[in-house]
Amino acid sequence: MGIDTQASPGILFCDVVGSTRLYRALGDDNAHSVIAECLAGISEKISAVQGRIIKTIGDEIMAIFPDALATYDAAVAIQRDRSLEVSRKLRDEKEVHFRIGFHCGSVVLCDGDVFGTTVNIAARLASLAKADQIITTDAAIEHLDMPRRATTRLIPAHARGLGDDVNVVEVVWHSHTDSETVIFHLPSAARPSESAGVLKLISDGRRWVFGPECESITLGRLAENTVVIPGEFASRRHATIERRWDKWILVDHSTNGTFVRPAGIAEFRICREEVILRAAGSLGFGRSSKGSGGADVDFVLISDH
Repeated sequence: MGIDTQASPGILFCDVVGSTRLYRALGDDNAHSVIAECLAGISEKISAVQGRIIKTIGDEIMAIFPDALATYDAAVAIQRDRSLEVSRKLRDEKEVHFRIGFHCGSVVLCDGDVFGTTVNIAARLASLAKADQIITTDAAIEHLDMPRRATTRLIPAHARGLGDDVNVVEVVWHSHTDSETVIFHLPSAARPSESAGVLKLISDGRRWVFGPECESITLGRLAENTVVIPGEFASRRHATIERRWDKWILVDHSTNGTFVRPAGIAEFRICREEVILRAAGSLGFGRSSKGSGGADVDFVLISDH
């Protein structure tokens, strides 16, 4: 028996949603053909980023990837490609949908199979996901670059079977409107005891300090915002910064987007998306934070531990 340990690969589970309904609607032979075509398409996306299929169990695929970036890219590619071929051939009520869960961490490889807590967490996440969703963990997104992190949102709930130290995160692979914020309603466990620490905002000589008692900060052109952002590029209610347990989350609501420049990292833009604020950096509202003469906001996070 060959046993090997791999440090921090990505494990992904992808499940075809509604296969039972599909078999009833299409009949065994036609449904089996559709499912097989789906699984073949998933396999192509996995192979394209150096992933490897570990096993196929009915209409579910389990795969391993070299790192979190490859796992993320495969998950997004699978969901974005879902409707391009197979679903076009079906009437709306028979469309095929996928749900995906992934996690990263140490695993044990034994005779072609993979075992360990990382595998169990990834499988549990896939079972919690709804049709067309990708969910993962905050630990997994720590290994992503900032542009990819900007497409994720922390879900303010814990799920049984994951452990108290695992926070569930959704990958927002398609666009959402302001009214389409997705929140999981899962059995809750104890919240983390860590505090989000103190958030300092600095702009044009003005300074604000927000402690753990603060739940939300609004930013925009309107005078009633917590932080008023002058300038033609900012929206009236441009963004909020929310404290969610031990993190400060920037949520953009604007037309032009928010430009985020963390210290030591290249600037990136989010638009009607969320990103976790870390350490320190600058925010530009509707235009690059590198611009001159605007109302950029610098942020600094200070731990109170």
